[in-house]
Amino acid sequence: MGEAVNDLRTLKYVAEIVRRLAKMLSRTRYQMLVYFLELTAVEADSLAAEQDRDRHDENKAPRN
Repeated sequence: MGEAVNDLRTLKYVAEIVRRLAKMLSRTRYQMLVYFLELTAVEADSLAAEQDRDRHDENKAPRN
């Protein structure tokens, strides 16, 4: 369980850092790199949300 929480935090952290880097680079001529970084941030957020949703679903699952 602890690893899942760390993975979730790591994904959110990666998304935050990548967005900051993309924002800094957006003022330069590296637009394709900015686009790639933004896609990476969106994917990291999506994976974090999916893991969070799965974790909540596990807690709500009926126990026999």
